[in-house]
Amino acid sequence: MRLSEAPKRSRAPGLTSLIDVIFLLLMFFMLASTFSIYQKLDVTSGVEGAGQMEQSPILLQVFAEGQLSVNGDRVKVEALIAALDNAGIEKVRPVAIIPAKDSTVQDVVSALEMLKTAGWSATIVGN
Repeated sequence: MRLSEAPKRSRAPGLTSLIDVIFLLLMFFMLASTFSIYQKLDVTSGVEGAGQMEQSPILLQVFAEGQLSVNGDRVKVEALIAALDNAGIEKVRPVAIIPAKDSTVQDVVSALEMLKTAGWSATIVGN
């Protein structure tokens, strides 16, 4: 009399679910990664005891939605370089960028990029 059953054959695990997980991971990393090139913006902050500047800085206040104020005169971000050139301001003078309460980081970065592409290198960001 035989009491034990015949041994069952072990089946190979299904690879369909493993392939699904690998595909989902691949899609996640493709969508989560970025291919843009990050650029460096040279910015200095005001440090106590840093000394006197040779020239007084240009006061650039950044408001929301691309609005700027250059030494009290309102301009749009697209017209910033033209306004600085029309005022006869040299590119060696430092620019003090002060963001307003309603401005975003992107507004400040847009102003910094405009200044950098136009040749202004000395920028100071305040708060």
